Amino acid sequence: MDEALSLVSDGDVIGIGGFITSNKPCALLRGLMRARRKNLTIVAGPSSLEVDLMIALGMVERTVTPYVGAEALAPIAPFFGKWAGRRFAVDEVDNGTVIAMLRAQMQRLPFMPTSVAGTSIPELNRHVKMIEDPFGGPPVAVVAPIKLDVALLHAGQADSFGNVQHQGAHFIDHLLAQAADRVIVQVERLVSNAAIRKAPLETSLHSAFVDAVVELPYGAHPMASQNHYGIDARHLEEYVRAAKSYLQGDEDLFAQYLARYVDGPSTHAEYLEAVGMERLRSLRLEERGT
Repeated sequence: MDEALSLVSDGDVIGIGGFITSNKPCALLRGLMRARRKNLTIVAGPSSLEVDLMIALGMVERTVTPYVGAEALAPIAPFFGKWAGRRFAVDEVDNGTVIAMLRAQMQRLPFMPTSVAGTSIPELNRHVKMIEDPFGGPPVAVVAPIKLDVALLHAGQADSFGNVQHQGAHFIDHLLAQAADRVIVQVERLVSNAAIRKAPLETSLHSAFVDAVVELPYGAHPMASQNHYGIDARHLEEYVRAAKSYLQGDEDLFAQYLARYVDGPSTHAEYLEAVGMERLRSLRLEERGT
């Protein structure tokens, strides 16, 4: 993991894969947290508490994501809700606009139409403009492309060449990969190339788009990994309590959280030990009978 994360530098524009509490590259992000990478721009689809924790650690300069929260557990993430526009900048977007930005970059276009005409997004996002429709229709909203320095993704499996299979929905991960200069994918397991070739239609990222693969079982924890394990709601609740306590002036719980899960474990294996294998096994979908 350390070798892979050497591809990430301070000031990078980082794409984070997954969707809210599913398929988040949390193990890779914890590595960045331990190193305290700074001045990062985060580009993502709907995001969760992994981005909130990066904000809490002062790593984030700008966010380009339509949502940061954990749904019922935290409708708006604590630090994002408190510090947005104050300690970091926010480019207001919806998910369609993020997709349009990535597609414009992939296709090397100066802009891409997006469906936010009639909303306040063109007023709130300097990268979105209204232009006249050349075919005589009403004005059209367009958005500039966004270049990613690196994309961090989570998937079910890959081979050592970098052929990746998500084993479920891949959300906008393929767009992030194609818009990024460098792509790091963490997977639940490494498999042989023969195993990948047995189900070629399930391959969601070809090795041509991937620079590094890291085998990190339970790497999405405390988020879910599709068809492997569900979210660890108790862990997310623990984080939310600690974050809210910090924002109310009591820093002890949050300091304990960081010491136990972020700064204390020097490896992913040590992080899993801190969580506990009994807890991790309880999250596996086959253990739940699903």
